[in-house]
Amino acid sequence: MTDPIAPSPVAPLPKARLKAWLPLLVGAILALSFLEYARTHILIKLADAGFGAETAGFAQRGQITQCSDAIDSDKCVATWTRAGKPPTVLWFGNSQLSGINRYRPGDVNAPELLRRALAARGKYLVTYSQPNANLTEEAIVWNAIAPVYRPKLLILPVCYDDIRELGVRETVGDFTERKGVVASLEAQRYWPVIAGSMQESLKAASPQVAEGHQSLQTRVEREATGFLARYWSLWRAKPSLRGTLGFAIHTLRNQMLGIHSTSKRPVDANVYRDRMELLDGMVADARAQGADVLLYVPPYRQDIDGPYPMAQYRAFKTELQALAKRHGAGFVDIDPIVPGPEWATVTDELFGFKEADFMHFTAAGHKRLAAGIDQTARRMGY
Repeated sequence: MTDPIAPSPVAPLPKARLKAWLPLLVGAILALSFLEYARTHILIKLADAGFGAETAGFAQRGQITQCSDAIDSDKCVATWTRAGKPPTVLWFGNSQLSGINRYRPGDVNAPELLRRALAARGKYLVTYSQPNANLTEEAIVWNAIAPVYRPKLLILPVCYDDIRELGVRETVGDFTERKGVVASLEAQRYWPVIAGSMQESLKAASPQVAEGHQSLQTRVEREATGFLARYWSLWRAKPSLRGTLGFAIHTLRNQMLGIHSTSKRPVDANVYRDRMELLDGMVADARAQGADVLLYVPPYRQDIDGPYPMAQYRAFKTELQALAKRHGAGFVDIDPIVPGPEWATVTDELFGFKEADFMHFTAAGHKRLAAGIDQTARRMGY
């Protein structure tokens, strides 16, 4: 007969183990709660984070002639096709082209103003711009869309501050999945300069990672990730959450270390040489394809001391002009075209910190930019 008060043969779980797990469980719950709050209350659109609270992107109505990357490029191509594929001018650039500081209803950005002016002369303008656009990304865009539009003129700003940027964002890298783009890039003499920074973007186009060559672990991870994305909103928001938290850390670091928009930011000499070699190859390629090229130094704020080391900046502009002349390209320095009152501040959307804005200006500044480019384009026969 079993003793009813005999101890259980199953040993109880050690209390110490439960206590050891408790902080981890509480931490996980708090972390998930914070991420869910961030997803629903403080998530920011990273593509617009550099605009700040005062600047808004120009909203197109009707025909789509201003695009960013592989996501919306087909809309621009479709609009151009419906228009009868007229002679095309391409304008590349960064968020300076799309963002209007202190935006008011009815304000129009420089690309729209130039589009209207060129249309009156029988030319069709298409603009591709991305925040902090760099030359590697613009080389990818050019090799993807130039065979489609066969442009008569390429308008290319060369921003001193963006020369330091090397990476390729995914939405631009997606162009490399299109037929012939990788082969076109690999045939360029500047390919060795950009191959390294494009490595991640080109993985999707590489046959080694095609469906049939993926390992079992990779396929299982992809299926698990897809399942979580379908049924868990927090997982779907992971890229935006990661970006928002990274932006917050970056902003707080700058504030703590006293790094501001006016802090001097020289460009590494080796990076600079590589970028200028890339630019030289891009201009040579465009000219070889029969396109005229207009290089310009974009507007830069003059009323306060800015982040550019002026000796380097002046040397950069001199070299840029010489490069244009070497290839028979147009060149214009419209650096001082936008006066101080038409610039403003950047207020970040997370903490409300204010910085002087050296990139975006008002609608009046956009009129000046469009007029400066239009004047030079006219002299070039456009």
